[in-house]
Parts: sequence; structure tokens; C-alpha cells
Amino acid sequence: MLSSALYHYPIVRYRSNEVELWNPIHKQWFKNRPEERIRLRVVEYFLQECQLSPNKIGPEFTVDLANQTKGRIDLVCFDANYQAHCLVECKQVNVPLNEQVAQQIAKYHLSLPSPYLLITNGRVDAWFQRTSRGIEYLEYLPDEYKSTREVDRDLPYWVDRGFVYPYIPDSLHELVRNICSRLYVDLQSSPIYLDFEDIPKEFMLENYYLITSFGEDETHTRIAFAMNGKGNTQSLDVILGENGVSTKLLKIDMLALSNHESAHAALYTEMGQQQVDVSSMSPLDNEEWMEKLSLFLAKA
Repeated sequence: MLSSALYHYPIVRYRSNEVELWNPIHKQWFKNRPEERIRLRVVEYFLQECQLSPNKIGPEFTVDLANQTKGRIDLVCFDANYQAHCLVECKQVNVPLNEQVAQQIAKYHLSLPSPYLLITNGRVDAWFQRTSRGIEYLEYLPDEYKSTREVDRDLPYWVDRGFVYPYIPDSLHELVRNICSRLYVDLQSSPIYLDFEDIPKEFMLENYYLITSFGEDETHTRIAFAMNGKGNTQSLDVILGENGVSTKLLKIDMLALSNHESAHAALYTEMGQQQVDVSSMSPLDNEEWMEKLSLFLAKA
């Protein structure tokens, strides 16, 4: 089944050209690693929608295994008596949830029995339940881990997660909330985290992107959209990828654009950088801004 954590995002901060992740259980900042992002997205779901107490969630829980070695469970949820109720194993988004992963958490379960097991890669969840017949796969969410409330994604929510600039003017509050909702809570297409290791860190492009297809050959051309508030302004980043390679970047300064400044967008290609005017196709006053910006970037 699709992951319950699919539309949840960890709290972040930007320090020395590096993204750091806030762990609300440990109450400290962690390095931005793939499995840590998945683990914290699951934690966000448990806290925000299931309303579990942070005191009942144990990250990186160490157990003694049968072969006299130590194992580390990504997350353990405890019941009211602080007995293990659910073991969670988190994998990177590109790791399939196969039998090998299931055997790993089953091994942990021998040392720390619990009614439920969950393996996830942030896009797909696989739930299991302990029964009298052994460990059985579940086709549905256990009642204890179903959503009990809708998340209030107000402006501070988007600011805390690095999508919105903390000092965005009041006049843009509603607009940026709407853009973030469109990009990051789109039930038709879930965002994907891209790190762009080959692009300098100062571009601050590490982010969650909504990926769309473009043109007749939809398998080879992609347009990625992201809201970015980690720097000293609010930017809308649009990236064109061809055959799996990023070839063009359009960075739109939303603050400069709203102030009608001429230097409000920069286009980066293999030919270099140039200032461009995107005022006629911006989300400020154009409902079809994604389609128009995609067409602009493809033809640039």
C-alpha cells in the first residue's frame, strides 16, 4: 500500500551549505541522510496524524540478537504499558520491500516481540501482524495507526520544513501556502527528494520536488518544481531533466517578482547564466503557471 508518510516532511534548517534534520524524539539536529529522512517522515505521520505521544516512540532501538550481536530497530512504538507494540524498519526510497527486508525485521521481532511490524521506503508500506499462525501480511492499516486528524499545514508548517522563507511578506502568505499545497500535498503525484550531488551546494537545490512529464515522449523529459525558503529569499526552483540528466535550471525569486523587479529570475544552462523575465507566466496571477513555465524551460 502507499506509505502513510508520503505527504509528510521533516523539519529542517540550513547551516554552512548543509541541510540538517530535526528529530522531535531526540530533540536534536541530525545529518541529512536518506534513511533518516524516511524515518522522520514516519515519525511525522505518527505524531501529526495518529497523535502518538513522542514518549511512546523509540528511534534506533538496540536489541540483542540470537547470534550474540546487536541489532538496531529504526523505530519502536510502545503501548500504554511501555511494551513494544510496533517495530518499524525504514529503507531508502529506491530499496524494494522484498523478502530480505521482511526477514530483517522478523529477526528483530524474535528479540523484541510486538503485535505489529512495518517496513517502509517512504513510498510504500508493508504491514504485518503477529497471530496464532505466525506473522501475517496485512492488507490494511491497523486501527491503532490510522489517521485520527487532518494536519493543519499553516504557514509555520511550511516554514519549519524549509519550503517557505521565514520572513516572507504578509501579502504573499496565501500564495505560498497554495503553491506548497499544490506541490507537496498532490494526491495524484507524490513528491520525490532530489539531492543533485553534481551541482554546487550554494544553489541549495536539495529538496522535495513534484515531477511532471513534458512533451510527447513523456518517458525522457521531466520538469521538477520545488519551493525553496532555505536561503535569503523565497525561490521557486524549476528543473528540466532529459534522459535522466538535469540540463536546465530556472530559479525564480518570488520576493523580487512580487516587487516587480527586473532581475527576478535566472536561467542556468550549459551555455551559462542569464536573467529572464517570467512575470507573464508566474504563479502571482496565472493559474496555469506550471504548464507555462514548463513550456518556457523546454524552449529556452
